Amino acid sequence: MSKKLSKNQLKELKDCFDLFDNDKSGSISSREMKKLCDSLGIRIGDRELNELMNLMDSDGSGSIDFKEFVNVMADQFFREPSSAELEAAFDYFDRDKSGYISEEELLMAMSRFKGNITKSDVQKMIQAVDKDQDNKINKKEFINVISKQKF
Repeated sequence: MSKKLSKNQLKELKDCFDLFDNDKSGSISSREMKKLCDSLGIRIGDRELNELMNLMDSDGSGSIDFKEFVNVMADQFFREPSSAELEAAFDYFDRDKSGYISEEELLMAMSRFKGNITKSDVQKMIQAVDKDQDNKINKKEFINVISKQKF
């Protein structure tokens, strides 16, 4: 990691880590990593899961602690997403392939990441992004807001 993370960035990583650490053990097990991949719609076999765990688990403990998580994830704060990554992210949310992310689609996706999100929370998110005020997020609005984020 060539750049230093801010306190806010470290807090974001810790919050993310805590979401993945379902049993609150202080580490992410292969079972928790598998559950995370499944929730993101990523089909991962045992071999790929083992490779991913080995890549992240630098001390060979069999699980990923917060320090290892930070070592892998920190560079993501300073990397610009590619067009293909932005398109894939939009497609993840746009389940019905309508070209828009509806309130229902956003609620469903956000519930996978943060279980207690409300319809009101989702409406506020849409209002903050929805420049043409049609109560849904089109691809341009999505890419604009993601591209402006400085994590």
